Amino acid sequence: MKKTSIILFLLFQIALGIDISNITKHCNKGNMTACSILGDMYYVADNVPQDYAKAQKFWRKACHAREMNACYNLGVLYQEGQGVSQDYKQSLDLYTQACNVDHAAACLNLGYLYMGGLGVEKDEKKARDLYIKSCDGKKAEGCYSLGNLYFYGKGGDRDYEKAADLYAKACEYGHDDACDNLGVMYAKGEGIAKDYDKAREFFTKVCADNRAGACYNLGILFDYGYGVEQSYPEAIRLYTKACDMHHIKACYSLGIMYNKGDGVNIDYPKALGLYLKSCNMGHSNACYNIGAMYYDGMGVRRDTQVAGGYFSKACKFGDKKSCDMR
Repeated sequence: MKKTSIILFLLFQIALGIDISNITKHCNKGNMTACSILGDMYYVADNVPQDYAKAQKFWRKACHAREMNACYNLGVLYQEGQGVSQDYKQSLDLYTQACNVDHAAACLNLGYLYMGGLGVEKDEKKARDLYIKSCDGKKAEGCYSLGNLYFYGKGGDRDYEKAADLYAKACEYGHDDACDNLGVMYAKGEGIAKDYDKAREFFTKVCADNRAGACYNLGILFDYGYGVEQSYPEAIRLYTKACDMHHIKACYSLGIMYNKGDGVNIDYPKALGLYLKSCNMGHSNACYNIGAMYYDGMGVRRDTQVAGGYFSKACKFGDKKSCDMR
């Protein structure tokens, strides 16, 4: 399940140095927005020591007076177990209260609970309805999560066209993973007409934000010349950037290039190191390739015992051909 986040109400005022005594005074006089801000301050440790218990106290007070950001934030504390015992049912009740008055973030988190069966019976259809409500409230993650449900056919029929529309909306709201997914759909022609130029546009945008998946996907375009002039050097640059961010497929693809000498001189030790990095993250083909290098003595001293160990690892990760070579 995705990590939840606290909405820090009027945080810009905190950053300017709100007077804690003045805010406390307003809270004590019944100003529930002030109480909600006090909760924020204790949560982020701004001008006060961090204290989740006090954050919970002030958010609860504000929530009882129907300050919905406070109800949502309190729900996050219970969901994450911050300063309180983890309690999904409490989160469920608090998110429901806020979502019922169209709090987009609360609807999103409520959808997560239904999707994961946390504190409530799993219900993908209910999760879809909640993501719709969150997306309608212009919550980027809500549109992205809804797009995923349509893409994978969860909670209803699979619909690539709707998935693409929702990824586009989430991307417009600034969601990098949605932009990356939309790029993949343009590259494959899933739900929309194949368009490598648009795919490249989205991958480039998101790679610039240091998102490993987008850099890897952009690398594929240059590696194979999909909609661009084929360029091994550019593919290597992009795979390297993604691999440095621990992208399992990028490390494997980069290893292949050093193994075969695509755009670089053949470098078996470099290839082996990249395969090892990818294998350690669970890439079955990378583990198999290490086994093959040791079995054939390619860039390493031949060692069938070591080879067998990597073939076993590859088999464990699902590479069937390796299972017969242990």
